[in-house]
Amino acid sequence: MKKISLLFLISIFSLIFSYKVTFVVYVPDNTPNNSNVFISGNFNDWNPNDKRYMMQYKNGHYELKVDLSGVIKFIVTRGSTTTIENIKKYRIARITKDGVKIIAKVKKWKDLSGKLEIIENFYSPELNNKRNIIVYLPPGYDENEKYPVLYMHDGQNLFDSKTSFIGIEWGIDETLDNLITTGKIDPIIVVGIYNSSDRLAEYSPWYDSYYKDGGKGDKYLEFIVNSLKPFIDSHYSTKKESNYIGGSSMGGLISLYAISKYDIFSGAIVMSPSLFFGDGKIFNYVSQNPPANAKIFLYVGKKESSDPTFLENVRKLERILKKNFVNVKYIEDPEGIHNEVYWAKRFPEAVEWILEVKK
Repeated sequence: MKKISLLFLISIFSLIFSYKVTFVVYVPDNTPNNSNVFISGNFNDWNPNDKRYMMQYKNGHYELKVDLSGVIKFIVTRGSTTTIENIKKYRIARITKDGVKIIAKVKKWKDLSGKLEIIENFYSPELNNKRNIIVYLPPGYDENEKYPVLYMHDGQNLFDSKTSFIGIEWGIDETLDNLITTGKIDPIIVVGIYNSSDRLAEYSPWYDSYYKDGGKGDKYLEFIVNSLKPFIDSHYSTKKESNYIGGSSMGGLISLYAISKYDIFSGAIVMSPSLFFGDGKIFNYVSQNPPANAKIFLYVGKKESSDPTFLENVRKLERILKKNFVNVKYIEDPEGIHNEVYWAKRFPEAVEWILEVKK
């Protein structure tokens, strides 16, 4: 009984006394210029356009000083219920003293965000296994329009840190939301293909004598071309002739092989490719089957491996591609190491280049 009474007194106290609170809000790069930004919550009946809670722009962020108390629940808006931040639930804070600063970073806006759809347990007759597929649909996706498609390997690493191998995602949805809504690229669909437990085998068409693995790469690409692509084309509004492929590490290797083998792909993102795998057979294959009509974004970091042949192999690949007149953009990052942080960093440049910058 005493505990209930104490909680009651605290609630009454919060209603009587208010404290000075400062909200600091950071918004994403694709926020329209001259946007009005508001705080909406249980303190103003969730009014998204309440002038009392309109923030002021100051040196790269928005700021608001108000008097509040108790437990507050709030979201950030641009003036309406359709232009709110894209979060699963409201934010929450407890105000019990003066001088509290609440910092909120808006990751993306609901009206300027793409949509992610999960296709669970998609079956591959070519490999006789199942895997999840994650599909990114661009902001403003319209079934009456047609969109190019980028197929990417290791799909679990692309959009969500919770499913990523090392807990770091590429952030592809936020990156594409920004590039598309700011007009830097035309809208695109991304199909993220989760890897299976047989990743090494599926991402190399050749057996590797050292790792004692590999050799299912052709079957894996047959799965993409003959099973997955027809499904995507029939369920989404795609430009069937406009397809791209990309990945990193072993995913970079199989992307390079795919762009060399199949002319249905117009471009490839090849990040930090594991060219050594399969006993280096990829070099002869690309030399004999250069993707002359495609674009390749080729990236490597100088600190990816203690073995200098990793970097030397990628440089060798660039020479082979240029010798065969392949349209390649080659990037070396002096500080780059072998993980999602650096691949995510280069993804905007890569996707802009293979798609060409929108005029």
